[in-house]
Amino acid sequence: MTTPSTFVGRGPELAALLAAFRDETVGTALVSGEAGIGKSRLVHEFTTRLGSEPLVLTGRCLEFGNDGLPFAPFVGVLRGLTPGTFTSLAALLPDLSQPVDRMRLFSEVLTVLERAAESRSLVLVLEDLHWADVSSLELLTFLVANLSHSGVFLIGTHRAPSGPLRQLVAELARLPTVRRIAPAPLSRHEVGRQLAALLGREPEPTLVARVFERSRGNPLFVEALSSSPEETPAELLELLRAGLPELDGDTEHVLTIAAVAGSVVEHDVLAAVVGLPEPELHQALRYLVVEQVLQPTDTGYAFRHALIRQAVYDLLLPVEKARRHAQYATALLDMPEHVAELAAHAHEAGDHPLALRAAWQAAERAQRTGAEAERLHLLQRVLELWEKVADAAAVAGVDRLTALDHAVQASLATSAVAAGLSWSVEALALAPSPRRYLFQARLKNLGNTGGRDDLLQALTLSDEDLLRGEILAELAAGSVFAGDPVRGAQDAGAALEIAERHGDAGLAARAHAYLGLAEAEDLEAACRHFAAARAAADPPTKIGVALWEAATRHAFGQHVAAIEVIQLGLRTAHETFQYSRHAPILVVKWVQALTALGRWAEALELIDETLGEPDLPRLSHAALLISRGEIQLAQGDPSAALASAGTADELLGDEPWVRKYRIRLRTLQIRLTPDRAAEIYAATSAAEHLEAHPHEAWPLLAAAVPAELPDVPVLGPVDKAYRAMAIGDQETAARIWRELGQPYELSQCQPQAAPSPPVTPPKSTLGLTRRELEVLTLVAEGKSNRQIAAELFISGNTAGVHVSRILAKLNASTRTEAARKLLDLTPGR
Repeated sequence: MTTPSTFVGRGPELAALLAAFRDETVGTALVSGEAGIGKSRLVHEFTTRLGSEPLVLTGRCLEFGNDGLPFAPFVGVLRGLTPGTFTSLAALLPDLSQPVDRMRLFSEVLTVLERAAESRSLVLVLEDLHWADVSSLELLTFLVANLSHSGVFLIGTHRAPSGPLRQLVAELARLPTVRRIAPAPLSRHEVGRQLAALLGREPEPTLVARVFERSRGNPLFVEALSSSPEETPAELLELLRAGLPELDGDTEHVLTIAAVAGSVVEHDVLAAVVGLPEPELHQALRYLVVEQVLQPTDTGYAFRHALIRQAVYDLLLPVEKARRHAQYATALLDMPEHVAELAAHAHEAGDHPLALRAAWQAAERAQRTGAEAERLHLLQRVLELWEKVADAAAVAGVDRLTALDHAVQASLATSAVAAGLSWSVEALALAPSPRRYLFQARLKNLGNTGGRDDLLQALTLSDEDLLRGEILAELAAGSVFAGDPVRGAQDAGAALEIAERHGDAGLAARAHAYLGLAEAEDLEAACRHFAAARAAADPPTKIGVALWEAATRHAFGQHVAAIEVIQLGLRTAHETFQYSRHAPILVVKWVQALTALGRWAEALELIDETLGEPDLPRLSHAALLISRGEIQLAQGDPSAALASAGTADELLGDEPWVRKYRIRLRTLQIRLTPDRAAEIYAATSAAEHLEAHPHEAWPLLAAAVPAELPDVPVLGPVDKAYRAMAIGDQETAARIWRELGQPYELSQCQPQAAPSPPVTPPKSTLGLTRRELEVLTLVAEGKSNRQIAAELFISGNTAGVHVSRILAKLNASTRTEAARKLLDLTPGR
């Protein structure tokens, strides 16, 4: 089964890979296609053409997926680095003995790769991403978003994506730093060239025609059909078996044992299961490698193709499969680093007690790696096996209640609400406790079904002071966001007292933040609480505080100060590599502040940049469209504003947590269709609890001008101005808008006032927009995409888009050439 030495076809695909590698704005290539189409061979040919300068590292995903080692393909990649480079990660991957902060792990992997690339460029090949565990996909997403060193190039191969990979591929395909390459089936001529290489002679035209018809241009199927062209694709596995080299007893035994392991097997594990003396094992493996049935990896072997492995494995009878899996399970008992594989093999062998015990141990290990999706999967298996094992608690070394508690925690970490609630209900039925009620409340809040009753029950049962503080903080958050600041302030104040009594900075930060929201009517007091929260908070809480403080300042007309606070939050998100998770809603507030200030060109540019982000949350997407519609209407383009409003309406949905944005949208719709004002207002006031959202309610009331105003609180000068408009007091409203510096609202009160800002685009230099000039200036200073993103408070993806556009507009092939054109224009620099 030696692979033909001739590389047939694939010229365009190979050229595309080489071009992507040489393009410094591209950092990732995804090679996709069906099994056997030649993805791995294409990548192999690509890497051999790079010469010896780049260090090529390959990691493979395992069929075990979430049953296997978290971050499996990256373990192989990182082991391939020099020992000195890998030292800093030795305690992290793969043998994690202590809990690890997931974001710290990701950022350390990023740092290690970029430092390694300073001395020698790196090409990281991740094979078979369709089998990747969730943690590996998350790390890949993080690296694609944050790698800024042009010396690191990622390649991923995968079949037709499904599940998490489908969404990931769709998101990555939108990035300018990512290229997708899909090898096409071989043409009839190319099939003929492959057959010639396989047969060592020119094939007959009829043979070429028949194999082309049967194989449909799939190179692996061409190989299988080369000697049996009349077989059908349904019989290809049998053909692949027939195409195996002649095997003696030991070699066939080794191949069979390797197939039971999966597409990849570690040498030490294979040796332990095979049971052959070392010389005989090495001879068999050498033969299988020479015949290209297996390929060597850094620490073991991989089948040349997964279909070959499947062809060998499927030949085994069920009883043989169970026996071989049992042999693996026995061998892995003394290899704790392979406990997840042990659980999988024991499960396939029907050894439920061993599978239960190993799955629990693997779940504990996954928790230490921060691989919560894998942990959840393993805990689900633990709970499924529980009823099948006599005295399961003794076998697993843990009681069912503890297993349920862990499953609930993993559900919270992965937002698996339905499964988590079912386990939570069972755990509470077994042993009610305040902490279990707290977790159930958090799950319900995730699912937006309301967890207040569970929190109150938890508070009633709890006699642990710090736990009571956590519960009170959760209650405060729920009350504040439900529009009950009085009750929220009471609970937050009680939580703060507990935090100060115990010196718990994290709890104190959250309590101060909720007090700031609850006391938003008093801006000075609220900002004191926000400042105290920032001083004590961890990075995620700091980002949340920035959002809430910015919203509060914006509601009081302090739009410039709000933008400064937003940028602090975005800087923290950049520094902690959490921009994609936390930035969208902060950008929404930034756009709202710019819109209020009349800085519409900046707002529209920011909207366009953000709408280009992959995986933008629906709520943020809708909110940005509402702002765009408001600007479009103000600029005199009601048709465009109607389109923006219509799309936003489709995105928002009717969930209770989007009420404030629905109110804003209804306000825009009234201004667009004033003849429907009464109808829209009546429906909105009946459904949206206006009194709980005064900052959104008063603009609605100013637009609708109902005969009778509802009892909505007035919390600051912006609300006062809109209320004045609602009751027809345009003079008061105009005075406030003038003081706040909001030109569009002022023009609504005083038609003779200065018109809205001009809509003509800003003057450009070199044919670039204002933002592109900002980016090019930073490029000229030698900054990476990530540094540019942090400087301008945008994402690395957006920075990459701007760099790509700049190079195209300037007809520059490199960043250096583009920077030179700017410097030539400004010789004094």
